[in-house]
Amino acid sequence: MTKMIANLDFVKERNISAVYKSIVEAGALSRIQISRQNDLAPGSVTRITRQLIDSGLVLEMEQQNSDRGRKATSLAPKPGAIQILAARAGRTRVHVGLCDLGGKLLAKHSEPIAPLNQQELSEQLIRVLKDFQHQHASLITCIAGVGLTTPGLVNSAKGIISYLPHLSVNNLPLADQISEALGLPCYLSNFIASMTLAEQKFGASSGFKNSLFVSIHNGVGAGMILDGQLYEGNGLAVGEIGHVQVDPLGERCYCGNIGCLETLVSNAAIEARCRKLLQAGNHSSLLLDADILAICHEANQGDSLAQNLLRQAAKYLGQSVAQSVNLLRPDCIVFSGEICEAAEIIEPVIKHCLETQTVTVTGAVQPELFYSDLHSRPWYGGFSLVRRALLEKGLLLKLLEGGA
Repeated sequence: MTKMIANLDFVKERNISAVYKSIVEAGALSRIQISRQNDLAPGSVTRITRQLIDSGLVLEMEQQNSDRGRKATSLAPKPGAIQILAARAGRTRVHVGLCDLGGKLLAKHSEPIAPLNQQELSEQLIRVLKDFQHQHASLITCIAGVGLTTPGLVNSAKGIISYLPHLSVNNLPLADQISEALGLPCYLSNFIASMTLAEQKFGASSGFKNSLFVSIHNGVGAGMILDGQLYEGNGLAVGEIGHVQVDPLGERCYCGNIGCLETLVSNAAIEARCRKLLQAGNHSSLLLDADILAICHEANQGDSLAQNLLRQAAKYLGQSVAQSVNLLRPDCIVFSGEICEAAEIIEPVIKHCLETQTVTVTGAVQPELFYSDLHSRPWYGGFSLVRRALLEKGLLLKLLEGGA
């Protein structure tokens, strides 16, 4: 009997989530369209949509013409009925955003973050989120949950941070701590994995079933969408393309390996190589303290040293991406990071690597290359985590049962 009840609960959760997801993603659908799209009986759709209407999540729109018979009424998500609180805790700053279910930003905040230990990290994040809620209380209607992203190794299933590149942590249960402090469900994940999800729903890889997202910033990492779903493995160390060895005689990485991709193409690595060349007397319009954006700018202006730096980095990056293409065969690759400001310089190098270092398959085409437009919106990762939980992972039913 217990097993049967559990199965019925699963079916209920799946059906109500599927119906709401259809309405949210389409913007407006008739009941018969919902029924056909989800292979549900019309009676089931009617019961589910009535519950969604009564809960204030869905509303009926003006009638539209149907192919035949009587006119059908469209159902649409009620504007402002659900909001999402999202945050990114980076190495130096924390970014917070309040979004509606469509991803529209309602309010945002950013401030420096410099904890000395994991307790201080938890305390600052809780304070920042509480202060943000207080300051924007007039905008808040119903927050479905909190989405939080960080660098490092994160067990998203358990909401635990196992490793941060800039701070010592010991299996920090950050999701539970924030959920308890704010009284809201909290979803925690690695920043790159969450941005991979955001790109699939709202960015450059939207519409592709298989995609690779590559982020080049303080570190280098990748996320994968396989058959339409974010690949998360067993919870840790997925997409660590930055720690693939590309130079056996290179520098030692903080991970302990030698010549990792990250030691050659991260922002810090390119900046350090630039300083070394300038100190050696190489001619350039770049200053000794040039950062990655300055290097990209001068490269776009024709500075040969800056261009050579970026082409060299693009060669290493292209080699690693080519290996990933051989393994995964994505439909597209999305690059994100400051180095993308010089896309016209790095793209030919990356394409050459893909053309010469991937297996040629009859009828296959090389993946399309894109550059992220979401890089400057760091809250989109956490937002996407909560949105997925709401539309696919059972959070909706919990909200309805709690009287959302």
